[in-house]
Amino acid sequence: MYLYIDVDAFFASVEQAFNPALRGRPVMVGGLKHERGVVACPSYEARARGVRTGTTLYEAARLIPEGIFLKGDFNRYEDYSCRFFEILRQYSSEVVKVSQDEACLEIGGSFRCFAEASAIGGKLQREIRSRLGLSTSVGTAPGRVAAKIASEYKKPCGLTVLTPENIEGFFAQLDIRQIPGVGPVTRKILYEMGIRTAGQLAQVPPEYLETLFGLNGLKIAAYSRGEDGLPLRDYKAIRSVSRETGFAEDITDQNVLLSHFYYLLERAAAKLRHLSRRAASVEIKFRYADFKTVNGATRISPPSAAEPAIFPLVETMFRRLFTRRVGIRLVGVTLSNLKHHADNESFILDAAEKERRLLAGLDAVRHKSGFFALMTGRTWALSEHYSRGDTGYELRTPGLSQ
Repeated sequence: MYLYIDVDAFFASVEQAFNPALRGRPVMVGGLKHERGVVACPSYEARARGVRTGTTLYEAARLIPEGIFLKGDFNRYEDYSCRFFEILRQYSSEVVKVSQDEACLEIGGSFRCFAEASAIGGKLQREIRSRLGLSTSVGTAPGRVAAKIASEYKKPCGLTVLTPENIEGFFAQLDIRQIPGVGPVTRKILYEMGIRTAGQLAQVPPEYLETLFGLNGLKIAAYSRGEDGLPLRDYKAIRSVSRETGFAEDITDQNVLLSHFYYLLERAAAKLRHLSRRAASVEIKFRYADFKTVNGATRISPPSAAEPAIFPLVETMFRRLFTRRVGIRLVGVTLSNLKHHADNESFILDAAEKERRLLAGLDAVRHKSGFFALMTGRTWALSEHYSRGDTGYELRTPGLSQ
C-alpha cells in the first residue's frame, strides 16, 4: 500500500501559513504587481478567480486588482519543506521525495487494511495542518502512480482511497487528462481516436500505443490500468542542476549579462559539489525582450564542478549566440550529464586537485560566514544591481532561482 501526499499550492500556502493575515485572500507568488513576469504559484482563492500558474503578472493584476503579489522566499519554502518531511518520516521509514512539497510513502508494512491507511491519511493531514498550517491532498492505493492520481482527484484538502475492489471502477471513468504522461499532443491524438477515459485507453493494446508514442505509450498504457509501469522518478536521482532569473528591465550590456551568468553558474556548481557530482555538459539560455528564447549547449571535457573551468565555455557560447541588438529579459544556466567524482578517473592532476581544494575551502567559508564572505570580481559587479540576502543576492525571481 502506498500513500501519496502533496501540499496544496505550496508557495502560496507557505506564505499564508507564515502570515495568517493572508489566509482566505488571493495570494500570487512570483513577482510584484507592477513587475513583468508570471505567477509561479497562485493560492486557491486566486485560482477561483481565473489566475493560473504561468499567468502574467499584468493579467493577474487585471483579474484581481486587490490581490496580494509576493516575490517569494526560497529559503522559507525550503525550511517548510524540511519540516514537512520530518513529519512524514514519523509515519513511514520508506519515504520517496518526489519534489519539494510531495512524497510517496510505502505503508504496507505498517497497516493491515486500506481502512487503516485511510485513517492514517486523515491523521497525517491534520498533523501537517496543525504544526505547519498547510493543507494537503492525499491518495492511497495499491500502486505508486495510482496513489499520485488519487491525491490529485479532489484537490484541495482531498483524501481519496483506492482499494483492489474499487480501483478498476475508478480508472474506468477517469479523464485521460489526469493520467501522467498524457500531454496536449498525446491527448489530441487520443481524442481523435475517440478515447476520453482511462478505461477506454486501457482497452488499446500497449504495443499499438508504443508504436504511436514510443516508450511513453507503454507508460500511459500501464497507468491507465492503475499499474505503476516504470518507477516514479526518485527526487534524489538528480539529473541536472539549473539556475535562472529574469530582470526587472531589459539588459543589453554584455559584461553585466556575463556577470549574471557567472553568478548563476557559481550557485549551480556549488550545488553540484555538494552532491559530489561533476557535469559533462553545460547549457545556457537567454530570452530577448520580444520573448524569443535562444539556447546553446556544449560538452565539458573533462567533466567538472568548477565554475572557473566551465565559465569560459559559457562566455564563448553567449558571445556567439547574442547576435541581435535587443535587450535580454532572462538568463539561465544548466549543468547536466552528471558524473560521480570517481568516474573514469585514474589519477588526479596537481592543478585539478588544487582547484578542487580551493573551491572546497570557498564553499566551507561561505557555509560558515555567508555567501558574501568571499566574492569574485564578476559576482561583486552585481552589487549595484541587487540587495544582499542571507544566502546571496535577492534576485527578481528568488522563489524560482536559488
